[in-house]
Amino acid sequence: MSILELSTVRRHFDRAAVNFHNASVLHKRVGTELAERLSLVDLSPRHILDLGCGSGWCKALLSHRFDQSAVVGLDLSEAMLSMGEKTTVSGLINGDAHRLPLADQCVDLIFSNLLLPWCDTQIVFSEASRVLRPGGLFTFSSCGPDSLRELATAWAMVDESPHVHTFSDMHDLGDSLVQSGFSEPVMDVEMLTFTYRTLEALVEDLRATGSRNALSSRLRGLRSRHQGQRFKEAYESLRGDDGTLPLSWEVIYGVAWRPARLVSDYRSSDGIPVRVSR
Repeated sequence: MSILELSTVRRHFDRAAVNFHNASVLHKRVGTELAERLSLVDLSPRHILDLGCGSGWCKALLSHRFDQSAVVGLDLSEAMLSMGEKTTVSGLINGDAHRLPLADQCVDLIFSNLLLPWCDTQIVFSEASRVLRPGGLFTFSSCGPDSLRELATAWAMVDESPHVHTFSDMHDLGDSLVQSGFSEPVMDVEMLTFTYRTLEALVEDLRATGSRNALSSRLRGLRSRHQGQRFKEAYESLRGDDGTLPLSWEVIYGVAWRPARLVSDYRSSDGIPVRVSR
């Protein structure tokens, strides 16, 4: 996948936090589908981690579905978590999915909705495997290579600079899961296309959900007015017969099990497991 700047990812989502709940149509649509798929799995988790919880919308879904479980949400963006606190969502942790501040084998279910496009998936999968108990389940959604294809096409008409992230396909994700110690990975794909009357509305939706360029190789500084006009003309050329501008998302849904391994020691502090320093 593309090399991302974690500090830039955090900054974009911090800025988007205020409007994220109202603007995150894709996040809610995919999160609802991901949660509904759990009804197909025979699972009674004691501890659930909502990895990349944002403002806590999916965490609330999980708490409702598993009302006897302890659900904890973790997110890189403090501003997102602050919005969750305003809606009385408890059990939130500010942390990095690449280095989870959790003990080995301390959760039974990890639920991750659209976090992976902003991460090094191999590292996140390894961390997920580490904190899951034997027999635990990791379920996630991500973006496939056809996501934002219209955006990539339009920018390619303007210049050769990187403007759109490169997303991993489901086969690469499956290989990464196996390499990280998971078994029985199962994935499928759904194509979603949103339409907009104006390019301004489309771009505003992306910004309002934190979906902005965080590539380390991106051009720095402001774009020229000429570049902006060329981009607008390029995207307008993609307007459909119905008069709208399309924006596509290839959504990947995945599940994988954590097989049995030796149990590591860990301690708990106020009910929250923490990694033991050795």
